[in-house]
Amino acid sequence: MKEEGIVVVKEEKRSLLGRLFRLAMFVVAVYGALTAIAKVMVRLANRLEEDNDGSESKRYLNFMNGRNIRFSGETVSDVEVNAVAAGVELDLTEAELSEDTEVCVRTMMSGVVVKVPPMVRVEVDDTDVLSGFMNLVPNYENEELPVVRIKVQSLLSGVKVEMKAE
Repeated sequence: MKEEGIVVVKEEKRSLLGRLFRLAMFVVAVYGALTAIAKVMVRLANRLEEDNDGSESKRYLNFMNGRNIRFSGETVSDVEVNAVAAGVELDLTEAELSEDTEVCVRTMMSGVVVKVPPMVRVEVDDTDVLSGFMNLVPNYENEELPVVRIKVQSLLSGVKVEMKAE
């Protein structure tokens, strides 16, 4: 008969230098992946925004950056803002709004502020998941005022609609 015994396995100690090397390689890999994704997103954003000039429909994409979008004297009917890990301020206070202006805001881990001019009615349709939404615009009852319809879809984000002070 063959006897079976207990085999002692000696645990190999990992050096601090080896652990730091692995951690540095992981950080470099994550940084490289995020840099590549950011470059692709910037190209996509530039391609998306090429059609904005001269159009009443505007589309914007922001990825891991901050941005102020301001319209001065432009006619705007539709605005779409997509933000991923970004901060965006959309200023419609000096824009020429159509009777029914639609603003669509889609965010993920971002903060977005939408500024509207005085004396407009704001109608909001929001879908928030672990997010916050704040509408600071007074609810005007006058049916003749222009309407800004804001549709918000957010995940882990904060969206605020405010009116420019007169």
